[in-house]
Amino acid sequence: MKPLRRILTLALLLAAGTSLSARETISINKGWTFSKNISTGAAVDQFARFGGRAGKVDLPHTWNQSDFMSPDGYYRGYGSYARKLAIPASYRGKRLFLKFEGAGSEASVFVNGQGIGTHKGAYNSFVFEITPYVTPGDSCAVGVVCNNSQRLDIAPQGGDFNQYGGLYRDAWLIVTDETCITPLYYGSTGVFISQTRVDRSLASLCAEILLSSTAGYDGCEVDFSVLDAAGNKVVDKPGILVHGDKVSVTADIANPHLWNGRKDPYLYRTVTVLKKNGREIDRIEEPIGLRYFSVDPEKGFFLNGEHLKLHGVCRHQDWTDIASALTEEHHLVDFDFFDEMGADALRLAHYPQAKFMFQEADRRGYVVWEEIPFVGGYVNADGFHENLELQLREMILQNYNHPSICFWGIFNEIHGSFDPIVARLNALAHELDPSRMTVSATDQEGSYTLITDGIGWNKYYGWYTDSVADFGPFADDWHARFPQTRLSISEYGGGASVLHHVAKYDKDEKAVGFAEPFHPEERQVWIHRNDWKVIAERDYIWGSFVWNMFDFASQIRREGDTRGQNDKGLVTRDRKTRKDAFFFYKANWNKSANTVHLCSKRYVERKENLTDVIVFTNAPSARLYVNGKLVGKQNTDPYATVVWKDVSLADGANEVVVKTALGDDSAVWNVTR
Repeated sequence: MKPLRRILTLALLLAAGTSLSARETISINKGWTFSKNISTGAAVDQFARFGGRAGKVDLPHTWNQSDFMSPDGYYRGYGSYARKLAIPASYRGKRLFLKFEGAGSEASVFVNGQGIGTHKGAYNSFVFEITPYVTPGDSCAVGVVCNNSQRLDIAPQGGDFNQYGGLYRDAWLIVTDETCITPLYYGSTGVFISQTRVDRSLASLCAEILLSSTAGYDGCEVDFSVLDAAGNKVVDKPGILVHGDKVSVTADIANPHLWNGRKDPYLYRTVTVLKKNGREIDRIEEPIGLRYFSVDPEKGFFLNGEHLKLHGVCRHQDWTDIASALTEEHHLVDFDFFDEMGADALRLAHYPQAKFMFQEADRRGYVVWEEIPFVGGYVNADGFHENLELQLREMILQNYNHPSICFWGIFNEIHGSFDPIVARLNALAHELDPSRMTVSATDQEGSYTLITDGIGWNKYYGWYTDSVADFGPFADDWHARFPQTRLSISEYGGGASVLHHVAKYDKDEKAVGFAEPFHPEERQVWIHRNDWKVIAERDYIWGSFVWNMFDFASQIRREGDTRGQNDKGLVTRDRKTRKDAFFFYKANWNKSANTVHLCSKRYVERKENLTDVIVFTNAPSARLYVNGKLVGKQNTDPYATVVWKDVSLADGANEVVVKTALGDDSAVWNVTR
């Protein structure tokens, strides 16, 4: 239902004597006016008329959806949004809040031209109360001025990705009673479910409910319950008297059904109801998953006592022609790619991503590493430190109840001397959430690598360094020197253009990756085949995260076939093409899929008569035919790969067919010399 229609419907219900018993959360995504300048939006009509190149937009919106390849750099500056917001007379006596799920990267909010607050940080939600600034029965003008310029007091300071501007996530009007479960506590739901003990025999929970009131708590009580997936109450704690702005509830669930990752992502639902004089005045419902996990320095990651080697990918919130202004439909497309490939873990880099990502990870059973945008540089100043702490606090509190999140990331590839702030952030994370591990990602050694509970290495052997053969010795040496370190590989891989190809790539060449314009797909395959073998054979590497699942925009890049783009994705930025390396992981990780993939099919027009033929399959063996003639049959190796070396192609068209018990794949390669 459209927001205005919904407001009018609610007004009619109230006029008819129907009482609203709980909060309303109303989308205000539609009907904004945007201008690439500074305007408070005090008068929306004048803003549209005189605010420069103003135009109508709907949220999510970013002004950087198409300028990422500009030779002058993508726009980093101010952009202003405005819209009228109807406030029905029926909202008299109610409290009203504006919630923005993401605004890049500083956002100042105005109501009727009066500033009500500023938020610093592009990637977390924020909420401002507007009750004192509006008049029920009238409309108000809401203005938001965003600024994605680089600021010394806001993280990130840079990085190999673009920092987009705008109201690029959803926006909401929240309407509550005078007394409510507060939406003002760092943008969280106000309900925090701690799992103080979980095993297969018992789950002990402690719920903390934060309240806010402009009328006092006389006659208020809280009902707290937990429902199983069938809707049956397994916890029922009614009538808890309210004596202040915080209510604590403890509860036990015998023989809990555990959230068990991709195998069984079982979710309960918590229901928190606030009542006054017996009437419901507010309600928060959230799914939770009951699980326990650990990481052993030698044996790796364990979920509910069972070993689970985390097969992960990294993901940026970035699409062709959309940039960061993604909807739930876009996120679902990405999850379908994760599912197809057989991943079971996500590193959502390098910043907190949309709330929907965690909700869907909960539902589908992904283990998540989530991190603050401490990346691209360090500023040794109080303002920057305070912003890092704010963004960490917001990230943890807003996502506290998601069972998918097991790791809070503190930094990524920061160079220099910054141990004190890492120690402060690490301590704050444990203070806010003792139940989860802290992690960090690095590309070089330093004392800071031993501060967080786990360390991830970003290693690109065969891409930025000389040989893929160096990867295994590096990991073994680190593990031998720091045997108590919980070691993961937080990034690895190499770039690939689907337009660039070579007939053979089976040895290291000079790796100059960042500046090299020629990125053959076969080189990416070579790197991933070698890297995954190293990772798979070492239990002490508790998890690994391919960099990256999708190509993404990066203004600093001048490589491959597209200016301003990092092409290390296994899938193109527009989500239209799966690169060959994608099928390597699908064949290795997704055992339920019948995978047969002939590599280099896009290399149609060739100059070489000799070529290597590589097939990824989870079939036990494969047969290769060229122009109808059997080249040979080979057994699939332990890494779902079959290779025929130095296969001869005739001049002209060559029909290449691979056959397996699970299916066939084919290509036509034309040789002209």
